[in-house]
Parts: sequence; structure tokens; C-alpha cells
Amino acid sequence: MRKNVKFAAVIAAVLGVLVGLSIFNHSISTNEREISIAVPTDPDSFDPTYSVAAATAEIAFNIYEGLVKSTPDGQVVGALASHWEIDSSLTKYTFFLREAYFHNGKLVTPDDVVNSINRARDPKISQRASRYQAIKDVYADEDRIIIVLKEPYAPLLYELTELSAVIYPKDADGLANKPIGTGPYKFVEWRPNQYIKLTRYAEHWSKQSPYYKDVYFRIMPDTNTVVLSIKTGVIDLIPRLEADYLHQVESDAKLKVQSAPMNLVQILAVNNAHPVLKDKRVRQAIAMAIDRDEIIYGAAWGQGDKIFSGLSPAMPEFFHNQLEEVLPYNPDQAQQLLSEAGYSDLELTIDLPSAYPLHVQTGEIIADQLSRVGINVNIQIIEWGTWLERVYNQRDYELTVTGLTGKLDPHTILSRYVSTEPKNFTNFNNPEFDQLIKQGVGVLAAERTQIYKKAQEILTEDVAGVFIMDPKQLTVTKNDIYGWQNYPVYVIDVASLYKHK
Repeated sequence: MRKNVKFAAVIAAVLGVLVGLSIFNHSISTNEREISIAVPTDPDSFDPTYSVAAATAEIAFNIYEGLVKSTPDGQVVGALASHWEIDSSLTKYTFFLREAYFHNGKLVTPDDVVNSINRARDPKISQRASRYQAIKDVYADEDRIIIVLKEPYAPLLYELTELSAVIYPKDADGLANKPIGTGPYKFVEWRPNQYIKLTRYAEHWSKQSPYYKDVYFRIMPDTNTVVLSIKTGVIDLIPRLEADYLHQVESDAKLKVQSAPMNLVQILAVNNAHPVLKDKRVRQAIAMAIDRDEIIYGAAWGQGDKIFSGLSPAMPEFFHNQLEEVLPYNPDQAQQLLSEAGYSDLELTIDLPSAYPLHVQTGEIIADQLSRVGINVNIQIIEWGTWLERVYNQRDYELTVTGLTGKLDPHTILSRYVSTEPKNFTNFNNPEFDQLIKQGVGVLAAERTQIYKKAQEILTEDVAGVFIMDPKQLTVTKNDIYGWQNYPVYVIDVASLYKHK
């Protein structure tokens, strides 16, 4: 479904019209139109250097653009760069800028691009700087942007598609609340806990214009309210419906449901630095007490693919599909491991993010499963902002359930478990794993596959966490809405949506 950057001297040219075909696939009239889309939580920040939440990236996809962007089939195409070249050393990337304007009317300049990328790779500024440490230098040469790498780094193009690498005006201020980009929609208003409003950007470089003039992302954390709202016409689209609400919409003639792989790894994250959980036998006991089938049918109504790896089966080239027997479901063996570790009655706490019912329900089932092997689990359901700050950023937790969003390259997903990685909120530490991830960015495609499969074996056996499932993405729209694009990354592509006349 997706291809790797080929390690050869290449010229990867992509005409702007191709992007136009993927994101603007219909004609429009001059009628004013609006669409309301339900999302479960507010963005954390629209500042690309600060944001870590997938909830932000899915909205920001419509506002910001980088030099390149992803397509629904997982490829990389030009955005603000019309095309690019890679030299024979595989360390010099030359991007050719197209003429484009920011939402404030200012021309995108090479200085804007250099500033944005340099900020993205600055650890003192950017939350995602670790992804861009392969970059040695960035500079402009007329209408070209040159990125020089310290050594070959295969994931670069894929990582330039992410929110952390988008382009914004050099003199921009207050992007956290008032983003300024070049995308098909521009920011209008954000009322916390209510909505984010965007409006069509008529001066987009593609010369195309989306069908919908105004877009409202309605903040609706309660799924019952979301379902009632789409059935009564208050909202038009639910990007990701929890599976246990599927029966309420699938028989409604006014609605349609689309199902596709989400490319998301649901994980029972285990704090490997915790005094009890740093014992691998305890982590393995937890893994062997988990019955994934029960979770998938109990929490996701069967709408998910079970996994034993840090990657999703949506990445078939790299996904390791032979890990089920490494630590299979075996409660008796789990109890034996706990006994060997010196525990007969263990008490732990699991923090669950309230904004995501699937993770809450998964955590509740896991707590019950662990109780069967002598682990008493206290359940704490916490607000999403608290989860991000305390669990994700401060790593102050014992167990938690979350979903790690899909990326276009396996390195970007698996590197979060490197011991020195700031996003390594599981505190996983394995020198062999670290070395494999380092090797994986500088070799040919076939070798990368073997390296990342070995890395997945280590993650599973040493239990960075217990990988549960890749849930199905269930998208619900009104019957007259067309053009929904399912991406292997976490975005809502509003510009592709339209109605039949």
C-alpha cells in the first residue's frame, strides 16, 4: 500500500494537478455550503512545534501544508514543493517551491520555509525535534530549499508530511490559537469545548476550491450525543464512531457507514521504569493474562484486528505477523511468572483517557482479566488534557491504554521506544532495539524489513507494552455526502467531501 524511499539517485517530480486530483475531485458552484463534523476533544495547540495530539493533526491537515503531503494510499506528493531531487549521496534533498500564499495574503518565501523547518528540528522549541535530527543544514537558493542530511535517512520525506514540519509565516505570532497556513481551509474561530470554524481559502495554489465553504468541527466528547446529533441532522459526519454504537446508525436509511483499517496501534502501555513493572517477568505475566479476542468483541464489537506488534497490519511490508506465540494468552503461566517474581497479590493503577470510550472499555476488560491472575487493578478515568500532561509528558503512571496513530514509515512509529526518545512514555530501554532502529534508516528497503521485524520481536518479548488491536475506522456520514478519503494517517480531509446535486 505504501512504498519506501528508494535508495538511488532519483528525481521525484509531482505536478500540482496530481495533488488537486486527490483532494479536490469534484466541481462546485458558487452556492454557500457548510458542514459540521463531530470530534471528541479540543486540539491541544495549533502551534506545530508544540502539538502532540492526534486530535489536532486531523483538523490542522486542512489548514497547514508542508513541502510535501501524504495521499490516501500512503504515498508522498508535492504540496508547497512542486517537485524535489535527491542527489546520489542520498544526503542532499532539493525542493522546488511553487508560488503559494499564506492565509494572511503574504507570499510563501524560502525564508519562511527555512525558518519553519529549523524550528521543527530545534529541541529547545519543538516537541517533535527528535524526528529531524538527521538534518545537518537547511538553506535557500532562490526558489529552492536545500536540506542536507548528516547521513542517509530513509524516512525523511514521510516525516516532512507531518504537522511538525508544516510551513507558516516567519513572523507569525500566536499560532497556538490562530494558525496561519496555506491549506484549502483557513482558520476563523476557536471556541474551546464548542467548535473550531474554518472557511474555504479561495486563493489556494491548486486553483481549486473545496465544495464546502464553512466547516465546523464540533467538540462532542459524549458519543450518545454524537449519534443523536447525526440522526437528527445537527451534524453531518462522524470520522470515527465507537464500534458499540454501530447498531444505532447502520440501519438508518438517512446515513451510511464506511469501514476501513485505521492503521492505529491500541496498546496497554506499561511503565517500564516503575519499581514493580521494571521486572520483565511481571510485564510478561501481564501480557500472558490478556485475552485479545475478548477485548475485541467486548470493547470493539468485533471491529478490529488483533496485533502482537508495535505496527499495524495496515503496513504489510513491515508488519510482523508471527508473534502470537511469543507470549500467548495463558493465565496459568502468567500466575507462575508472578510467583517467580515474588508476587502473589499485586496492586496496580490503570489511567484511562475519558475522551476515548474504546480505550476506557478496553482498560476495564483488561482490569478484569488481570484480576483473574492475582493483579488487582484500580481504574482511574481522567480528562484528556490531564492524560497528555501527566501520563504522556511526565510519564507518571503505571498502566494506561491509548492508541498510537499510524505513520507512513515504520521508523517514525518504532523509534518512540528508543531509550533516548522524548516520546518514549513507556520508558522502554533495550540497547539492541536502539541499535536496530539506528540501523534501519540507512539501509536498502529489503534490509529495513528484516531489521524492523527483529525490532518488533524485542518489543513483544520484553513487553514495552501489550499490543491489543488495530480498530476498524467506522466513518458515518449523511447519505448525500460523498468523497470521504480514508488515510493511513490521522487526518480529516474536508476538501475531498461534496454532495451530489
